[in-house]
Amino acid sequence: ACLKVMENLANTTGNEEVRPNFYNYNSVISAWAHSGEIGAASRAEKILEKMESLYRSSGDENVKPRTATYNAIIDAWAKSGEVDMAKRAELLLGHMMELYETGHNLDAKPNVRSFNSVLNAWAKSGDMMAPDRARELLAKMEDLALSEGENGVRGLDVAPDATSFATAINAYARSYMAGKAESAYKLFQHMKELYDATGKESLQPNNVVFNSVLNACAFSMGDLEEQSKAMEIASSMLVELGESPHGSPDQVTYGTYLKVIANQMPASNARSQIVQAVFKKCARSGVVGEMVLRQLRDMSIKGETYKKCVGKSVHDEISLHELPSSWTCNIVEGKRKRRRQFRRQ
Repeated sequence: ACLKVMENLANTTGNEEVRPNFYNYNSVISAWAHSGEIGAASRAEKILEKMESLYRSSGDENVKPRTATYNAIIDAWAKSGEVDMAKRAELLLGHMMELYETGHNLDAKPNVRSFNSVLNAWAKSGDMMAPDRARELLAKMEDLALSEGENGVRGLDVAPDATSFATAINAYARSYMAGKAESAYKLFQHMKELYDATGKESLQPNNVVFNSVLNACAFSMGDLEEQSKAMEIASSMLVELGESPHGSPDQVTYGTYLKVIANQMPASNARSQIVQAVFKKCARSGVVGEMVLRQLRDMSIKGETYKKCVGKSVHDEISLHELPSSWTCNIVEGKRKRRRQFRRQ
């Protein structure tokens, strides 16, 4: 509505300074993308179509869609929850590539964020093909980055980063495919190989990637062999992160690892002892967060394991502030955690 008001005002007064420009259009697109409303992605894409139409007819650079415009709409599709959201996001990415490669809009050049948003759409889609599409997109990113500038072709510097791999791994974790723990671990190993070969900081194996593999292990489904494999991979990931120079186990790591134990090991004295050992290590690290307590409470048979770990009944309401400060002193939540993680990348 506000864009229409600006257009009408410009048409009636002749004042071109109030006519909507790239920044105005982008602001409205971004607002739709973050609104969470049903149909928001479609509404945002309609605005893009209008921008493209205006630019084609007038050549006015002030209404020319740019990479940020397309990325905002891809992100809107990824957050939409609609049945075809991943396909719509990937179609838009393909449109960006065509515009850039043909020279029709060099300012629509896809970047790593463009691809990562499409990966995120597939990871959240629930589509049975999501893991395959995520893996294919990763391979495409690598191929495009390797061929950048070859034979006079306009290159795309879209080499995957740690976020790309973590998101693709999440596509496996959210799927119902067999062997997803092993498939997720193979992606992780491939990322490490690329990091060792290139030394790129953007490929440093950080907590997000480790935790994504643990999540795939936690929700692996199958026979005893697959459960054992998921448990084996999860344990190796926990040890490796503990020894990594790029991060250390946090509250999500321990909480997710406890979920792996709950889902992949039958209730027994042996499981209870492992849980207690993991909790002690978590407490010594100062990262006993809400997720750890919740998972511990959910998996404690008759509350015995919970009481041995926390020292209180599973039925008692307990907040983090009531725990020894040494158990929680290294918890980093919310935006602070994300900023710290980005600095590590």
